Amino acid sequence: MSTLLTLQKQHSSLLEQPSTIRGIKKKAKAIRQPGQKHATALDFVAKAAGYRNFHHAQRELSPASPQHRPPPGQHSIFISAYWRDRDSSPRSAGCETIQIHLSRPVKDLMTRHQGTYARNLEGFRLEAPDNLEMRANTDSQARARELLVRAALSIQFMEVTGLRPATSERNFKALENLEGFPSKDHVSLWIDPNSGGWIALDEPYGHVNEKSLVSKRAEWITDHALHLHKPTWGGLYFPGNAVPHLISSDGELLHRVASSVEALDPIAAVPSDTQPWDGTSASYTSQFVSPAREASGVARKPRPGTTYGYSKGAIEYHREAGYASLWRPETQMSLEDHSKIGSEFQRLCISPMTFNAHKIFRSWCSTLENWMYAEYQKSERDDKFYDTYYGGNPAPYETVEDQQSAIDRVCKIVLAGYIDCKPRRDLLKDLKSAQAIIAKVLPR
Repeated sequence: MSTLLTLQKQHSSLLEQPSTIRGIKKKAKAIRQPGQKHATALDFVAKAAGYRNFHHAQRELSPASPQHRPPPGQHSIFISAYWRDRDSSPRSAGCETIQIHLSRPVKDLMTRHQGTYARNLEGFRLEAPDNLEMRANTDSQARARELLVRAALSIQFMEVTGLRPATSERNFKALENLEGFPSKDHVSLWIDPNSGGWIALDEPYGHVNEKSLVSKRAEWITDHALHLHKPTWGGLYFPGNAVPHLISSDGELLHRVASSVEALDPIAAVPSDTQPWDGTSASYTSQFVSPAREASGVARKPRPGTTYGYSKGAIEYHREAGYASLWRPETQMSLEDHSKIGSEFQRLCISPMTFNAHKIFRSWCSTLENWMYAEYQKSERDDKFYDTYYGGNPAPYETVEDQQSAIDRVCKIVLAGYIDCKPRRDLLKDLKSAQAIIAKVLPR
């Protein structure tokens, strides 16, 4: 490794803010000046990471601290969110975390897959067994805290009701029962894993309390052999503003769930003049490390989209905190070749084939258009440019043979138009996969 690269890595590591006590101590040792007290260096690093001093950091980050130790028989869950306020002057940013206590670990309440479907948890990922972390940044500290509270309420809802979010096409067919239901809004669907029964949580705004609308909705429920209950409970979508209603075809399940949520004390609350914030605040760069992550001895990875990478022959063209960066070939493909590929993709996207094959073409059609926009500036675009991948009046390829030939032509253009790189290899690999899927319908 070159001396320059070594120095660059050392400089980068010094700029990063540590998120563990061990990391604070290591950095303090690295930056300590001759004659400076070690305690002074510890306080300096802790403040840079968003804490009042080193002792404050110890209280907040130590897994053995009373704050992080759950009550007997309980399990701690930490929920984190990052924020950047670009409208403030000066601009500000940070990381908010709340801790809640549950009777079971979060893995017993939902799988990773289910979490992406649950109301208020769609934007979170399981960073550690005891830590749900928001993927993207939110735009203010207040918004981050609000979203954390909503996430906590959804977890509490699953714990006390035993319900799980609907995830499959088969589950979502239950929503057909609510087609035409007057003034339904912000509906989420939940499944009882034991019986397979469903509960719809309908959360319209206050106008739903108008007498005429109450009667109209009740009449519709009766006509469709369903059950409805309006619990004395804040709900999940917008607690205190939306009005929750529980709907099901199973009266017994509805009664059980309604009784459970009406007995709830909210596990978290949005801060206000009378309600202090019950979480912790840290700097934007101090990525939260939960007790389970710390105990595992495995260092957490940086959030996607927050570090720089390198890919031979490719260039990063889009970066967003919380998501993998998007890359394209570093060379530019001619507009003529883009037009040829666009014509083929438009036809393939409307040709008769399986869903999985269609999915590949639709995804890459969008991606190739993004590449083209990144390759050519506005001054280089003509009127036809904007219809390259979406536009015109394409005709489908009716036969499998014609579809296979079209894919071969696209592959040939891609191989000639772009240099070898991972984005090009990914495109060609998916096109070959689509060919294989399409070939399965050929007679043997």
